[in-house]
Amino acid sequence: MSKKKKIIWILSGVAGVILLLFLANLYVKNRIQEQLDKQLQASDYKDLSVNILLNKFSVEDVKVNQGRFAGSVDEIKLSGLSYFKYLFQNEVEIDELELISPNVRIFPKDTSAVDTASKNGSSQQKVQINNFRIKNGIFNKESQDTTASAMYAHVPTAEVNNLRSGMEISDLESYRLEMDTVYLKMNSEHYIDVGNFSAEDGKVDISDFKIRSFYPRTDFVQKIPYEKDHITLDVKEITLDSLDFNMRKDSLYLTNSELTISEAYLNIYRDKQVPEYPGVKPLYSKMLREAPIFLNFERVLVENSEIVYEEKVKAEDRPSIVRFAAVNGEINDLHNVRELSSQPKITANADFMQGTPVNIEWTFPVFDPQDSFEISGSFGRLEGEALDPFLIPSLDARARGTVNDVYFNFYGNDDVLQGDFRMEYNEFTIELLNKEDEEKGFLSAIANLFVDNEQEPDEGGGQDVRVERTKNRSFWNYTWKGLREGLIDAVGQL
Repeated sequence: MSKKKKIIWILSGVAGVILLLFLANLYVKNRIQEQLDKQLQASDYKDLSVNILLNKFSVEDVKVNQGRFAGSVDEIKLSGLSYFKYLFQNEVEIDELELISPNVRIFPKDTSAVDTASKNGSSQQKVQINNFRIKNGIFNKESQDTTASAMYAHVPTAEVNNLRSGMEISDLESYRLEMDTVYLKMNSEHYIDVGNFSAEDGKVDISDFKIRSFYPRTDFVQKIPYEKDHITLDVKEITLDSLDFNMRKDSLYLTNSELTISEAYLNIYRDKQVPEYPGVKPLYSKMLREAPIFLNFERVLVENSEIVYEEKVKAEDRPSIVRFAAVNGEINDLHNVRELSSQPKITANADFMQGTPVNIEWTFPVFDPQDSFEISGSFGRLEGEALDPFLIPSLDARARGTVNDVYFNFYGNDDVLQGDFRMEYNEFTIELLNKEDEEKGFLSAIANLFVDNEQEPDEGGGQDVRVERTKNRSFWNYTWKGLREGLIDAVGQL
């Protein structure tokens, strides 16, 4: 063969390869366009780039509108497509898929809409992505009402390995997620705001966690139909060391060995002028038993936190206040898994009303239909003046003298609490006040006729306690009723 013919053959071969690549490129590009139009229902996009030689693909400015989903993506990058599986097995296997600046909106489900894919029974194409990444994403879930979004999150980066179609959340082998702004609507009165959230293969770190009300206290009280708590919560950091999630009986199942809540501040405000809650408030065992998700947390730690409860009784008075500072606690075996024989156990200590040490121990079997429980604790030395922020606004009274020690041990169920209460005190007196917070001398003297200040130091003031539960109130109200009865009996009042 002459040199000229060889050159012609070579040029023809090169031209043929170029033509085949061009046709293949065109074919793949058309298939991608079909997928964009059919599967994603992309209403608009531009700069679709296909290079089958380098096995890289990209598309810019994609806009999507697919029923409950709408949004845009600045750029989609894809590399490492398996041509064999795509062309001959109708499967999609991709080495890397990256979404740059996706902005996704999820709308409330329209129950009247028909799920055409399910109705037609169309088979879903198998998809596997070995490495899926998101950069600078925004996700927004709309609420049923239009007052506020149900969820908003900004995602600087997210990565999932071995992502497959049809897989459940429990099938995730490796993942990494970072969010620097998270908003969740809790209910019609409160929302959650998170400063930073990071998770990587079970290790979770949440900082600057907040719960806030949509309304200030005065507006809040006008909007609620019955007594509800106005909540303010700030938590510096929440960490989980080994969070794992699975599906069990169509419900999410969360397990974790240790969860730590550090430097939390909780303020609860309640206005007692609002009508009482008309229903039944379940105890914690029932709440766990009937929770929509399964939990199994081996250990929960609360470190260096504070709880303030404020209760407004009269419109013209300031709220009464109960404060627990330096709260440290531990919950073991927090779960609602029927197969586990252990039961939650809570131990905690704090400074009550700025200076009085308090300790509690509390257990409850989750699956006891009677909702039984045991709670015991003690208060250390307490000066009567420390109770002024509570007694003056709520009872127009103040206490003077010293309580040396309080001990209680209660057990009960959803109906009755009983047990024993012991208090030791010195020269304990009650002063009734007028509206100017001045002592009503005569009435105070009458009140103190019922205070037994002849108690011997070793007498202990032991009392048997039995109270019935007010079922439209909380567990803590239930415990307070027992403490109140023990206190009244201990000081010899009618």
